[in-house]
Amino acid sequence: MNNKYKLSVICLAVLALTGCNDDDNTDTSGLESQIAELEASNAALNSANDTLTAENESLTADNSGLQAKAESYISNFSEQCAEAGVSFDYIDPNAPVSEENVTTQFMAKAADETDCMSCHTYEEPIKVPHTDYGASCAQCHDNPHVDVPPVDPGNPTDPTFPQPDKPDSLVDGKTGASGSFYYSPASYLNADYLASRLNGSIHNYEWAASTDEEPGVDTLAAACQLEGREHIKEMFPTDGKSYSLNAFSNQMGAKVIATVNKFIDDETNELVETPNVAIFGYGMKKEGDEYTVSMSIGKNNTCYNAVMNGDARLSYYEYDPMLSVKHERNQGARILGTLDYTKTSLKGFDWVTEVPGLGAGTSFTPEQVDWTKVGACSLVFKVEGIIPLG
Repeated sequence: MNNKYKLSVICLAVLALTGCNDDDNTDTSGLESQIAELEASNAALNSANDTLTAENESLTADNSGLQAKAESYISNFSEQCAEAGVSFDYIDPNAPVSEENVTTQFMAKAADETDCMSCHTYEEPIKVPHTDYGASCAQCHDNPHVDVPPVDPGNPTDPTFPQPDKPDSLVDGKTGASGSFYYSPASYLNADYLASRLNGSIHNYEWAASTDEEPGVDTLAAACQLEGREHIKEMFPTDGKSYSLNAFSNQMGAKVIATVNKFIDDETNELVETPNVAIFGYGMKKEGDEYTVSMSIGKNNTCYNAVMNGDARLSYYEYDPMLSVKHERNQGARILGTLDYTKTSLKGFDWVTEVPGLGAGTSFTPEQVDWTKVGACSLVFKVEGIIPLG
């Protein structure tokens, strides 16, 4: 366009010089030749410009397509942040579970008189704040990823306790075992290894909708700067809403306790016994040469039966539905326990105050318990045996 403008100016200048003089015989062939060259050059530039414009549009379209394709391959939060210019590596929050001995850490904390697990096993409708348990509960919330000297708990299937003999009938009513041949490869018969699994947790991170207490962030740039960002794989929702990075932990497996209900039937006036099965959280630790299992629960059938009958059967079970091999898909163990009436503590309805004569350190008998004064139970069982899952 600049060439055209220059050409127009030249033409106007030529006309201005020659238009009023009919007798001017000036030779303009050289000028006409220059004009022709300029017109050809301008045409070539226009053509090249059209070509470059088309190529630029094509490259822009290709870049958009490649960007969309690249984004389609983004599968986790760290890649999402890298695309936004913030780079960091994903760190599996559960890696220390297999690298460190959780049992060592738990036992060190549980050496105090107050059982750490009691902070976490209360029932509704009673809601007991952690502060009611004092400073001991603060230990439950120490960073689970602290440096712990690695201690090998041993082979999971190496028995710590004598195993029941396989009876000819395949039924063992005394221990409840079905014979060691059932689920033997899948059973945590080693008490130290069982404790490491039973006391361990799976740590998870998720994007949670923001609340007044957790306002959260609404942009990817801000999300990529959050503390704990390296522990989540799920991509940040880019829907304009606010989300916070929520960290939480769950037990590795299910914990079941079985006791026996004993009552007098109203119609027959005879003693009736029925099984009672419940799910409660419990911990396991080693004390000297013995192992104990403890739990804090409200006054219920499990507590009543354990105190009145003096024993319980406990099951720890891990299940992975994605595995095809039976002994890899099902893992865990069963625990035979008798109640320790000295370490067990029965408490009032505030879940804190021990009922006089029924506190920890004071041995009592079932006949001494006035159940109208009991609101919660901190049960401690001596482990008498660990038998195969099944």
